[in-house]
Amino acid sequence: MANKWQLKLNSPFGGFSPAYWTNSYSSLGNSNQANAMVSIDMTDPNVIKQGTGLTVTDTSTSPVGTIKGIMRGVAEADKTYGISGGKIYLIEPTGLTEKDPDTTITGGEDIVLYGDKLHFSHDTDVGIADNPWANANQDWWTTVASGSALTSGEAHQLLVAGTTGLMTILNGSVVASWDGTTATDEAFDTQDTDIHLVSQVYNQNRFWFAGNKPNVSGRNEASIFVWDGNSASWENQIKIDGKIGTLFIQNGVTFVVYTKNLSDTVCTLAYIDGVRVTDLKNYDGSLPSWYQTCQYKDFTLWASGTALMAYGGGDLGVNTRLFNLGTCGAGGISNPFETPITAASNKLYKLSGYTVTSSWHSLLFDITGNARKSKIDKIKLNFDPLETGARIDLTLKNNAGTTLRTKTISFADDGAITTRDWYPKVDAENFQLQLNYANGSTSKTVAIRNILVEGTYIV
Repeated sequence: MANKWQLKLNSPFGGFSPAYWTNSYSSLGNSNQANAMVSIDMTDPNVIKQGTGLTVTDTSTSPVGTIKGIMRGVAEADKTYGISGGKIYLIEPTGLTEKDPDTTITGGEDIVLYGDKLHFSHDTDVGIADNPWANANQDWWTTVASGSALTSGEAHQLLVAGTTGLMTILNGSVVASWDGTTATDEAFDTQDTDIHLVSQVYNQNRFWFAGNKPNVSGRNEASIFVWDGNSASWENQIKIDGKIGTLFIQNGVTFVVYTKNLSDTVCTLAYIDGVRVTDLKNYDGSLPSWYQTCQYKDFTLWASGTALMAYGGGDLGVNTRLFNLGTCGAGGISNPFETPITAASNKLYKLSGYTVTSSWHSLLFDITGNARKSKIDKIKLNFDPLETGARIDLTLKNNAGTTLRTKTISFADDGAITTRDWYPKVDAENFQLQLNYANGSTSKTVAIRNILVEGTYIV
């Protein structure tokens, strides 16, 4: 028995392995982590399964353009609002209703509920409407509140600190505010006219503003400003040698997604610890904007291009993990109805079912031991009972990219089984196990619970 070996890929399954993007056959990390994945749902740490699919929320209504800002919560039961470049929409779990103000807006950005009024930013102004939607005034900020026109081309994210506290409006290097009575054009000033503010959150009784200097392609100098809501400028300025995409709050902690200068396409997820930034995970992709994050099942989701990233644990007793849950649109992401929604051009989707554009690659495992190579004798897979349409294709490869063996498990061939023994009987020095759902179902999946690989050293 001394020449026998075993390798078990067990739950809780981890997310991406460290520096997974640097090598297609990486050995770095824990055996339950992925060297690569596309749209894999790991919100349940017990299984590997297909990532979530997308379903159009309302096939009878197509939004004009791409909805950008979507309220994080509801304005009333099962009703929220979103804004595209020129239109405002009432969004319900199963439908969209266009809500035009008196004059069509341009450059729509964000919409929030402040007290019993809806406020929406667009181009150089902020509009107002009753809730439910009525009596809209698209130029309220400049004509009624007597605020100055906002700077065109800047991010104009809105934030309400409490239901009727202070509403803040990003505007280049300054932040405007509304306290229910008075409009203040420069309630907060970064004191650096070259900074462009791109994201804001409210946490621990403080406003947190993120900005980039100069916020163009190339080397940037980013800052996170902490503001008490009263002073003319910041209490603390936390500098980052790179460019910030967005801030978000998870479990009372302020997180930031940013790229370090000269880091190619590598983005960093970090949290703010006092007055310093503590890095957590890196991923290969692009930065999300302030309107492209939401919370889901104790995970934070954000857009990396059209890949939907997820980070969290799902339970206090499970380690956090970073994974690619599925795909998303290029517009806003929000979760006002317990199922996240995502906007693309002329469409609003909700996460639903499974996608067949789904795959998972293990690490590369060296099986030479004290010998030159091994024979892979058996691979045992345990999974949830198969249902009609479920299928997964498996491939064993070595680090030369050579396919060693292939195998298919499906309901059509195997019925409602929960385990399958596979006997590759192939000699190898190393191997990577690849799972592919391209021929699977959008309603049923093969949820892998664990994988046991057994082999024999060849002396």
